[in-house]
Amino acid sequence: MTIIEAKIKGLLHGPPFHHTLYTMTEFLHKFACFDCQVAFKRHALEDASSGSAHQSDSDIIYKCPNCGHRMAFMGRNFAAPSKNDSSGWAAAKSLWEAGFRFVGNGYHDDPAFPKIKPDVNSFIEQNPEHKQRVGIKQQWKNYS
Repeated sequence: MTIIEAKIKGLLHGPPFHHTLYTMTEFLHKFACFDCQVAFKRHALEDASSGSAHQSDSDIIYKCPNCGHRMAFMGRNFAAPSKNDSSGWAAAKSLWEAGFRFVGNGYHDDPAFPKIKPDVNSFIEQNPEHKQRVGIKQQWKNYS
């Protein structure tokens, strides 16, 4: 029985096996459109030879099916706010613009990301070396 077959049958469970037995090619990552407030799971890499889940952006560009804007790579661990949670979407957008990505295996001592917009600016200022700040700073309006 292969590792994948064992995982499908429920014989292998989350950490430590989950994070040590799989390569990045087997994961889907979240991509978001902040204008339409939607997120989708998609493949992120053409070549996943590094096997790292700590990437800063995607090799593949996806366009939003609603508006056609390039979607932002958010990482595997992004939990999209509900469609009507404008503060949650504004927080996610500000974090993304500051270079934060929802990547990695979740095992770090850094503070969790804020979920509402009023908490974001102080979080960004207080966490310049956060382990999930792996992307470049950029503006959503210029991202195409």
